[in-house]
Amino acid sequence: MVVNRLFIMAVLMLTVVASEVAAHGERAQLASMRMRTVHWFDLNVSPLNVKVGDLVTVTGKFYTSELWPNQLPSPEDTVYLNIGVPGPTFIKLDASVNEVPMVRSTSFDLGKVYEYSLVLRARIPGRYHVHSLLNVKDAGSLVGKGTWVEVSELEGAAADQPFVNEVTTLTGETIDLETYGLGDIFFWHVVWVIMGIAYLVYWLVKRELFIPRFLRIREMGQEQADKILTRRDFIVSACFFTATLALILGSYLWTENKYPITIPLQTGKVEVEGYEAPVGDLQIEVESARYELAGRSLTINATLTNKSDQVYSVGEFLTANIRFLNPSVKHNNVNPGEEMVAAQGLTVTNKGIVAPGESLEVEMVASDALWEQYRMTGLINDPDSRFAGLLFYFDQDGKRYYQEIGGPILPKFF
Repeated sequence: MVVNRLFIMAVLMLTVVASEVAAHGERAQLASMRMRTVHWFDLNVSPLNVKVGDLVTVTGKFYTSELWPNQLPSPEDTVYLNIGVPGPTFIKLDASVNEVPMVRSTSFDLGKVYEYSLVLRARIPGRYHVHSLLNVKDAGSLVGKGTWVEVSELEGAAADQPFVNEVTTLTGETIDLETYGLGDIFFWHVVWVIMGIAYLVYWLVKRELFIPRFLRIREMGQEQADKILTRRDFIVSACFFTATLALILGSYLWTENKYPITIPLQTGKVEVEGYEAPVGDLQIEVESARYELAGRSLTINATLTNKSDQVYSVGEFLTANIRFLNPSVKHNNVNPGEEMVAAQGLTVTNKGIVAPGESLEVEMVASDALWEQYRMTGLINDPDSRFAGLLFYFDQDGKRYYQEIGGPILPKFF
């Protein structure tokens, strides 16, 4: 019976671990981190079904939050646009932000909009969750929402051919990056493994590895510790040390001779100018916000003042990559394969309609199981309990506007 119980517990633990591993990358980050750093939106990944060697384009926009946590390094220093996939399953061919090539690192101002594009080539068959992400210096990776992409194997005679990733160098030589320099890599790995094994074998033959020598030193006392190093130990260690230096110098000279033309790693930065968010003429003043654990909902009380001659309709609230849509507004678009969308997750007083010149006190409720599914309930444990997100609204012609809202948030436990 005890064995059976232990077996069941082990299976349950493995199930939990497996579900954690299979979880999407955006779930792993702190809730407050996802809400108050980068707001990713308008993600479009196409096509969603490709073969090995085909191109996949990832486009979208992001808004760098003005409520960025003080304790977290900001993208105003150094940041790099990247793609998040499980291993070397894709090759990144091109990247740009606001039409500026992202070969190097850059910096982003807070409170600005940036439009990005990534071009990938499928490399390994499988089903992969593709994320756009920002690598922020000293802060790590800030992961955007992902989309599943299915990569199938080639058919016919092409299926038996190895994957080729050819490029032409500045000297005019065409090389395959899949195999280029692979022989040298294998050779030097073998050399250093042999060196390491040989050194360990010497001490194994003497039967004096770390623990036996430690016990001997403890018995002899620290003042007698030097006596356990024999003349032969000194000579062998000196030979290994000399051989290591000789191999390092020799490999350097050999590489310089084989590859005389090289370009050092580039450390410069490119400048990218951010866009202003299209805020329209709707003034938003957040009065209060609370998160209800039982109802899995965020309630925001705010005053909306329409200073235009257009009717505005609140259509969407976006936070932590989760889209809460107002079902009464028909201008919201959902791209194929898009996840983390609560199609009826946003309810607003007066259906979110604000007439020209009207100042309306509204209650906006973003409610859905996605709060718990994507581990957003952890925001109640944050020492700086604040929220942030983008509020999208439309005029009567369907033109979209948006701006960031945020402020303190209080938890409600019952």
